[in-house]
Amino acid sequence: MTYYLLRILFLTLLLAAPAALAQIEGYYPSTPGTSWTYSSGETQTLSGPREFEGVQVTVLTHYFDGLPVSEDYLVFGADGVVSLGTASGGDIVSYIPPLQVYGPAPLEVGDRWQSTTRVSGFEIQLSAEVLGLSGVSTPAGRYNALQIRQVTTTSSGASTQLDLYFVPSVGVVRFVTNDGTAIDLIDTATP
Repeated sequence: MTYYLLRILFLTLLLAAPAALAQIEGYYPSTPGTSWTYSSGETQTLSGPREFEGVQVTVLTHYFDGLPVSEDYLVFGADGVVSLGTASGGDIVSYIPPLQVYGPAPLEVGDRWQSTTRVSGFEIQLSAEVLGLSGVSTPAGRYNALQIRQVTTTSSGASTQLDLYFVPSVGVVRFVTNDGTAIDLIDTATP
């Protein structure tokens, strides 16, 4: 069960990253209808607002082969971006308290944030730090990106690490997983 919960959270954070962004004068892309397509075959699309547990959220839907596979329920604010929960395979998981995915914008090298939530009796902690600025070349273009390292751990001791390469006004242009696999942005569209 712990592995399953960690996997859901890891996928949520991995897949939510491009849209899990604060609305500060275009620094973070958050317009409904915005989409990102990655080298993994995934496309992510923003929609909303929609109500989730009595709160207006922005919904990030993840598609593989044109089929929706999950949704993330995000709230944007002055303190950053939080996830209230996720839905996948017919299961809805609420984060109580909400999980902070990104700190306040604008992000700067050295910024750190951390939050802890409980899911099905397990505690999940997300810690993140902006490590530096890095040149990134992807099929969608060349960018100077902020490298953000996210480490997710559970009360059972399971842990994952994910490096995100974030570009203001664009989103995440590259993910690098625990095993070194790079997933690159190949296309983005804004309405």
